[in-house]
Amino acid sequence: MVEAPPRLLLASASPRRRELLGLLGVRFTVVASRFDENSLAHLTDPEAYVPAAAEGKAREVAGRRAGIVLGVDTDVVAPDGRILGKPRDDEDAVAMLRSLAGRTHRVYSGVALLESDGRTVTRRDVRLVETRVTFGDLSDDAVRAYVATGEPRDKAGAYGIQGGALAFVTRIDGDLSNVIGLPLWTLAEMLKAFGVPLWTYRSPAEPAA
Repeated sequence: MVEAPPRLLLASASPRRRELLGLLGVRFTVVASRFDENSLAHLTDPEAYVPAAAEGKAREVAGRRAGIVLGVDTDVVAPDGRILGKPRDDEDAVAMLRSLAGRTHRVYSGVALLESDGRTVTRRDVRLVETRVTFGDLSDDAVRAYVATGEPRDKAGAYGIQGGALAFVTRIDGDLSNVIGLPLWTLAEMLKAFGVPLWTYRSPAEPAA
């Protein structure tokens, strides 16, 4: 009898992460995490906060479901060190983009992979991935035209590099998929170490649970 591959659970309801994970050809089930990120408000260093948030998301699911649980957190960090979340409104989006114009900023992803029996974590791997993104000098007209598309409203840092903001980028140092929301090369290495087969399924996602 052929042994079934490990059950992979994605602890995120993000459509972008679901799409990116599908590129690795793995079968997975979406189980949205109920982790409260406000519990990490004391962590002001993004290099500490991001992996902790990723592991927190994964541990919440690992405490109630058996399998290999993937938790991810991605944050945009402004040149002055501030973590830029999703903009409150269009003017906030304009302010964020102006703070990034003509400068280099960092995008961090924490990736947590936990193996669980449904109650106890028996194996873990947590990593931090950094990508540096440089924007060109942006005119006010360019910023406001982009914001008017509505694309920045649900994006950390007020931009989606896979969308209209790609035209703003003059340089990327690191993994592009990390900026989109899931560092695929790093994750592929982690999944292989956990025995999850890659590039096996054409329709990898199973219904959310």
